[in-house]
Amino acid sequence: MKSTVLFLLGIFLLDQCGVQGTLVIRNQRCSCIGTSQGTIPYRSLRDLKQFAPSPHCNKTEIIATLKSGTQTCLNPDSANVKKLMREWEKQISQKKKQKRGRKQQKNKKNRKAKKPKGPRAKTP
Repeated sequence: MKSTVLFLLGIFLLDQCGVQGTLVIRNQRCSCIGTSQGTIPYRSLRDLKQFAPSPHCNKTEIIATLKSGTQTCLNPDSANVKKLMREWEKQISQKKKQKRGRKQQKNKKNRKAKKPKGPRAKTP
Protein backbone atom coordinates (compact mmCIF):
# COMPACT_ATOMS: atom_id res chain seq x y z
CA MET A 1 0.00 0.00 0.00
CA LYS A 2 2.76 2.44 0.95
CA SER A 3 4.74 1.67 -2.21
CA THR A 4 1.68 2.41 -4.38
CA VAL A 5 1.15 5.76 -2.67
CA LEU A 6 4.83 6.65 -3.06
CA PHE A 7 4.76 5.64 -6.73
CA LEU A 8 1.70 7.79 -7.45
CA LEU A 9 3.22 10.69 -5.51
CA GLY A 10 6.42 10.39 -7.57
CA ILE A 11 4.45 10.41 -10.84
CA PHE A 12 2.51 13.46 -9.67
CA LEU A 13 5.73 15.34 -8.77
CA LEU A 14 7.36 14.50 -12.11
CA ASP A 15 4.26 15.72 -13.91
CA GLN A 16 4.26 18.97 -11.96
CA CYS A 17 7.97 19.55 -12.66
CA GLY A 18 7.31 19.37 -16.37
CA VAL A 19 9.21 16.17 -17.21
CA GLN A 20 7.85 15.04 -20.55
CA GLY A 21 8.86 12.57 -23.22
CA THR A 22 9.64 13.74 -26.72
CA LEU A 23 9.01 12.00 -29.98
CA VAL A 24 12.08 10.75 -31.77
CA ILE A 25 10.96 11.54 -35.30
CA ARG A 26 11.78 14.25 -37.73
CA ASN A 27 9.71 17.41 -38.01
CA GLN A 28 6.16 17.27 -39.26
CA ARG A 29 7.40 18.96 -42.43
CA CYS A 30 10.31 18.83 -44.86
CA SER A 31 13.70 19.78 -43.43
CA CYS A 32 14.98 21.25 -46.70
CA ILE A 33 13.18 24.26 -48.13
CA GLY A 34 15.71 24.74 -50.90
CA THR A 35 18.86 23.00 -52.08
CA SER A 36 22.40 24.20 -52.61
CA GLN A 37 23.39 24.67 -56.23
CA GLY A 38 27.15 24.56 -55.63
CA THR A 39 29.31 21.47 -55.38
CA ILE A 40 30.74 20.29 -52.09
CA PRO A 41 34.27 18.88 -52.00
CA TYR A 42 34.30 15.34 -50.63
CA ARG A 43 37.10 16.17 -48.17
CA SER A 44 35.05 18.89 -46.49
CA LEU A 45 32.26 16.45 -45.47
CA ARG A 46 31.78 15.34 -41.89
CA ASP A 47 28.47 13.50 -42.48
CA LEU A 48 26.01 12.87 -45.27
CA LYS A 49 22.47 11.69 -44.55
CA GLN A 50 19.69 10.74 -46.92
CA PHE A 51 16.05 10.77 -45.83
CA ALA A 52 13.46 8.88 -47.83
CA PRO A 53 10.05 10.39 -48.55
CA SER A 54 7.63 10.13 -45.64
CA PRO A 55 3.98 11.00 -44.98
CA HIS A 56 5.11 14.45 -43.81
CA CYS A 57 7.51 15.18 -46.68
CA ASN A 58 6.99 13.67 -50.10
CA LYS A 59 10.52 14.24 -51.42
CA THR A 60 13.93 12.68 -50.84
CA GLU A 61 16.19 14.92 -48.79
CA ILE A 62 19.98 14.81 -48.59
CA ILE A 63 21.62 16.81 -45.81
CA ALA A 64 25.39 17.31 -45.81
CA THR A 65 27.17 18.31 -42.62
CA LEU A 66 30.47 20.03 -43.31
CA LYS A 67 33.57 19.87 -41.12
CA SER A 68 32.87 23.48 -40.18
CA GLY A 69 29.57 22.31 -38.65
CA THR A 70 27.23 23.93 -41.16
CA GLN A 71 24.48 21.87 -42.74
CA THR A 72 23.46 22.14 -46.37
CA CYS A 73 20.61 20.56 -48.28
CA LEU A 74 21.64 18.98 -51.55
CA ASN A 75 19.63 18.28 -54.69
CA PRO A 76 19.10 14.48 -54.83
CA ASP A 77 18.60 14.61 -58.62
CA SER A 78 21.99 16.23 -59.31
CA ALA A 79 24.63 14.03 -60.95
CA ASN A 80 27.32 15.51 -58.68
CA VAL A 81 25.30 14.71 -55.56
CA LYS A 82 24.66 11.14 -56.75
CA LYS A 83 28.41 10.71 -57.28
CA LEU A 84 29.10 12.17 -53.83
CA MET A 85 26.60 9.74 -52.26
CA ARG A 86 28.27 6.76 -53.98
CA GLU A 87 31.71 7.85 -52.73
CA TRP A 88 30.36 8.37 -49.21
CA GLU A 89 28.64 4.97 -49.12
CA LYS A 90 31.80 3.33 -50.47
CA GLN A 91 33.88 4.93 -47.70
CA ILE A 92 31.38 3.88 -45.02
CA SER A 93 31.35 0.28 -46.25
CA GLN A 94 35.17 0.20 -46.30
CA LYS A 95 35.28 1.45 -42.70
CA LYS A 96 32.82 -1.27 -41.67
CA LYS A 97 34.95 -3.93 -43.38
CA GLN A 98 38.06 -2.63 -41.63
CA LYS A 99 36.31 -2.77 -38.26
CA ARG A 100 35.13 -6.33 -38.94
CA GLY A 101 38.65 -7.28 -39.99
CA ARG A 102 40.11 -5.86 -36.78
CA LYS A 103 37.54 -7.72 -34.70
CA GLN A 104 38.33 -10.98 -36.49
CA GLN A 105 42.07 -10.47 -35.94
CA LYS A 106 41.47 -9.81 -32.23
CA ASN A 107 39.33 -12.94 -31.98
CA LYS A 108 42.05 -15.04 -33.65
CA LYS A 109 44.69 -13.64 -31.29
CA ASN A 110 42.47 -14.32 -28.29
CA ARG A 111 41.87 -17.92 -29.41
CA LYS A 112 45.60 -18.50 -29.88
CA ALA A 113 46.41 -16.95 -26.52
CA LYS A 114 43.96 -19.16 -24.62
CA LYS A 115 45.49 -22.38 -23.36
CA PRO A 116 43.53 -25.40 -22.21
CA LYS A 117 42.87 -25.46 -18.49
CA GLY A 118 43.82 -28.40 -16.28
CA PRO A 119 45.47 -31.68 -17.19
CA ARG A 120 44.15 -33.64 -20.11
CA ALA A 121 42.76 -37.03 -19.35
CA LYS A 122 44.05 -39.79 -21.63
CA THR A 123 41.52 -42.19 -22.97
CA PRO A 124 42.52 -45.85 -23.49
